[in-house]
Amino acid sequence: MRSNAALAYSHRAPRWTCDFDAVITDQTGRDLACRIGNVSEGGFMADCEIEIAADTVIQATLPDRGQVRAEVRWTIGTRFGAMILDD
Repeated sequence: MRSNAALAYSHRAPRWTCDFDAVITDQTGRDLACRIGNVSEGGFMADCEIEIAADTVIQATLPDRGQVRAEVRWTIGTRFGAMILDD
Protein backbone atom coordinates (compact mmCIF):
# COMPACT_ATOMS: atom_id res chain seq x y z
CA MET A 1 0.00 0.00 0.00
CA ARG A 2 1.34 3.45 -0.95
CA SER A 3 1.43 6.26 1.57
CA ASN A 4 -0.33 9.58 1.02
CA ALA A 5 3.06 11.22 0.49
CA ALA A 6 3.94 8.69 -2.22
CA LEU A 7 0.60 9.27 -3.93
CA ALA A 8 1.02 13.06 -3.82
CA TYR A 9 4.54 12.80 -5.21
CA SER A 10 3.46 10.50 -8.04
CA HIS A 11 0.88 13.08 -9.19
CA ARG A 12 3.37 15.95 -9.39
CA ALA A 13 3.90 17.53 -12.77
CA PRO A 14 7.14 16.44 -14.46
CA ARG A 15 10.22 18.52 -13.59
CA TRP A 16 12.94 19.35 -16.07
CA THR A 17 16.32 19.59 -14.42
CA CYS A 18 18.30 22.66 -15.42
CA ASP A 19 21.14 24.72 -14.05
CA PHE A 20 21.31 28.36 -15.09
CA ASP A 21 21.79 31.78 -13.54
CA ALA A 22 18.81 34.11 -13.47
CA VAL A 23 17.76 37.39 -11.95
CA ILE A 24 14.47 37.55 -10.10
CA THR A 25 12.72 40.72 -9.02
CA ASP A 26 10.93 40.78 -5.68
CA GLN A 27 7.86 42.81 -4.65
CA THR A 28 9.99 45.82 -3.72
CA GLY A 29 11.69 45.92 -7.12
CA ARG A 30 15.01 44.48 -5.91
CA ASP A 31 16.91 42.41 -8.48
CA LEU A 32 18.32 39.26 -6.88
CA ALA A 33 20.75 36.74 -8.33
CA CYS A 34 19.59 33.14 -8.25
CA ARG A 35 20.21 29.78 -9.85
CA ILE A 36 17.27 27.86 -11.32
CA GLY A 37 17.48 24.14 -10.52
CA ASN A 38 14.34 22.77 -12.15
CA VAL A 39 11.27 23.93 -14.04
CA SER A 40 7.82 22.40 -14.45
CA GLU A 41 4.75 23.52 -16.36
CA GLY A 42 3.48 25.26 -13.24
CA GLY A 43 6.58 26.43 -11.38
CA PHE A 44 10.28 26.23 -10.66
CA MET A 45 12.83 25.68 -7.92
CA ALA A 46 15.71 28.09 -7.36
CA ASP A 47 18.48 29.00 -4.96
CA CYS A 48 18.75 32.74 -4.32
CA GLU A 49 21.47 35.00 -2.93
CA ILE A 50 19.24 35.76 0.09
CA GLU A 51 16.29 34.10 1.81
CA ILE A 52 12.92 34.99 0.32
CA ALA A 53 9.77 34.62 2.40
CA ALA A 54 6.97 32.26 1.41
CA ASP A 55 4.03 34.06 -0.23
CA THR A 56 6.35 36.64 -1.85
CA VAL A 57 5.37 37.44 -5.44
CA ILE A 58 8.39 37.57 -7.75
CA GLN A 59 9.16 37.96 -11.44
CA ALA A 60 11.62 35.73 -13.27
CA THR A 61 12.64 35.00 -16.85
CA LEU A 62 12.50 31.29 -17.74
CA PRO A 63 13.76 29.52 -20.86
CA ASP A 64 11.08 28.95 -23.50
CA ARG A 65 8.62 30.82 -21.29
CA GLY A 66 9.90 34.38 -21.00
CA GLN A 67 9.05 36.60 -18.06
CA VAL A 68 6.61 35.16 -15.53
CA ARG A 69 5.07 36.21 -12.24
CA ALA A 70 5.29 33.58 -9.53
CA GLU A 71 4.48 33.12 -5.86
CA VAL A 72 7.05 31.57 -3.52
CA ARG A 73 5.29 28.54 -2.00
CA TRP A 74 8.03 26.99 0.16
CA THR A 75 11.52 27.84 1.36
CA ILE A 76 14.47 26.02 2.89
CA GLY A 77 17.15 28.60 3.65
CA THR A 78 17.93 30.34 0.36
CA ARG A 79 16.27 27.62 -1.74
CA PHE A 80 12.64 28.07 -2.72
CA GLY A 81 9.88 26.67 -4.89
CA ALA A 82 7.60 29.03 -6.78
CA MET A 83 4.25 28.55 -8.48
CA ILE A 84 3.74 30.44 -11.74
CA LEU A 85 0.70 32.71 -11.53
CA ASP A 86 -1.82 32.95 -14.35
CA ASP A 87 -2.27 36.52 -15.45
